[in-house]
Amino acid sequence: MSEYSTNRDRFRSRYRRWAVATGAAALTTVLLAACGSSSDTTTPGATSGTSGGSGGAGCRSGATSLTFWGWSAGYDLAVKKFNQTHPDICVKLENAGAAGDEYVKLSDALKAHSGTPDVAQIEYFELPSFEITKSLVDLTPYGVGAAKQNEAPAAWSAVTQGSAQYAMPVDLGPLALYYNSAVFTRHKIAVPATWSQFAAAADTLHAADPKAAITNFDPVDAQPVLAMMQQYGAFPFTYSGGDRLGINFTGAAQTAFADFWQGLIDKKEVTTAADFSPAQWANLDSGANAARISPAWGPVGMQGSIKKTIGSWRAAPVPQQQAGQSAGGNWGGSTLAVVKGTVHAKEAAEFAKWFGGSADAWPILSGDVAGAFPGYLPLLNSPAFQSRTLPISGTSQPNKVFAKAAQDLRPIQWPPIMTAALTQWTSTFAGVAKGTETLPEAFKTFQQQMVSYAKAQGFTVTKG
Repeated sequence: MSEYSTNRDRFRSRYRRWAVATGAAALTTVLLAACGSSSDTTTPGATSGTSGGSGGAGCRSGATSLTFWGWSAGYDLAVKKFNQTHPDICVKLENAGAAGDEYVKLSDALKAHSGTPDVAQIEYFELPSFEITKSLVDLTPYGVGAAKQNEAPAAWSAVTQGSAQYAMPVDLGPLALYYNSAVFTRHKIAVPATWSQFAAAADTLHAADPKAAITNFDPVDAQPVLAMMQQYGAFPFTYSGGDRLGINFTGAAQTAFADFWQGLIDKKEVTTAADFSPAQWANLDSGANAARISPAWGPVGMQGSIKKTIGSWRAAPVPQQQAGQSAGGNWGGSTLAVVKGTVHAKEAAEFAKWFGGSADAWPILSGDVAGAFPGYLPLLNSPAFQSRTLPISGTSQPNKVFAKAAQDLRPIQWPPIMTAALTQWTSTFAGVAKGTETLPEAFKTFQQQMVSYAKAQGFTVTKG
């Protein structure tokens, strides 16, 4: 998969806007060369990258040196803590670029058998693209599996393939309904527990104020749409390794999802502004949007972009298909993977396990600087964590809702074609935002595009 296009650049630009808005790890498009090939990436003695780094100063002479590529805020603080508490290992953090920029450099280094790091930050959706190229170390022999009991099941499922474990999970982005309580109260709207109630609330709000919409739905941003499809029971991909891949954007559940949101778009009861754009923030701050289907990391970035409605926002579970259900969706999150070619796999695995699954790392990762939302159960279940407040939410405690949502996530497996999928998505769905095509039409087109692409890469494609 070595396609380079203007769509990639648009998606990278979208990522950068997100990063500026939130300061947290995002999901973005990536371009991976040689996806689907079995080129040799296991040459021992591959050298470490040389980007500017931090975290290695003050290490003990003779300590095993590891290079770690990562970009998220606060990672330097966690690395410093690890080095202080593990004197026999010295980790140097290097920023090789955020998300897609790092992945391209990592892919290039793997092909060149030179300049690879020992450990790399890789988002959940991109792991299979590195797994299929045999670019990651199976962590199973190094005892990292012992961390499973402390990880949210969906996070653990995303880093394993069969009996192999290809990364250590770190953070998650479970969805919740984040709503403006003042707007809901003013229009006497009850917090919807089901999607049918959500649609009824959208009708009520728009009838009372024709300039208002219940929420924003950006069809051009693949990651939140896929997260919402996951929550809706309509996730379009199935994959369990190898060359068999399920792609289904036109099944009953996927069509129902598309019809639901297209109906709200047609009635102008949702807006279609670009995620993280000034228009979206203005709509949220003015009451033109009364709610946001938000990931757990969303409120922190959101409160830096709005002013008038600080204190009015509350978290509630995402509406369900039927009352009493608790299905969740995930938007975001990263892992730490050990890269093939390292001569220090044991030490690298020890660092990855500590980073994502220790009581020493998580107070740093979830702190004010990093702001990561944990997949680490001891912190998710902690009363102190769940009772945290934010200025945007007043005295309410949104983490209680997000923490439960993290544990309600349905495990999914990302396919090893997400590079191409995220790149193609931008152009295929642009017409939905413009009003020149419908979401169901875009789903049909995208189904054809992805099936053709996957077959061309050698996959046997099914509809689920």
